[in-house]
Amino acid sequence: MRTPQQPQAVTSAPRSRQEDRAGRMRTYLIAMTFRILAFPLSVWALLSGHIIIGSALAAAAILIPSFAVMLANNVDHRGSNQAPRSPVRALPPGHDRS
Repeated sequence: MRTPQQPQAVTSAPRSRQEDRAGRMRTYLIAMTFRILAFPLSVWALLSGHIIIGSALAAAAILIPSFAVMLANNVDHRGSNQAPRSPVRALPPGHDRS
């Protein structure tokens, strides 16, 4: 008796290396752009007397680089340990394969 196999899902296919790298690069650049803006805004807020806002922006400017690097180094490993399966094998027995 054959054991039923799950057909390969489209979501199990990995993204190409170029798409993965471009997405990670975009995420890093967005985070670092926010950091560059947060630092002078925190100085302005602290000098203007907005202590809470200035402190929050300063904390963001300090902590964002570590998170940005972690996100940039997060390579997509989805589907890398699975070999592609033939869609013909998912057909029921006796089905015309031509």
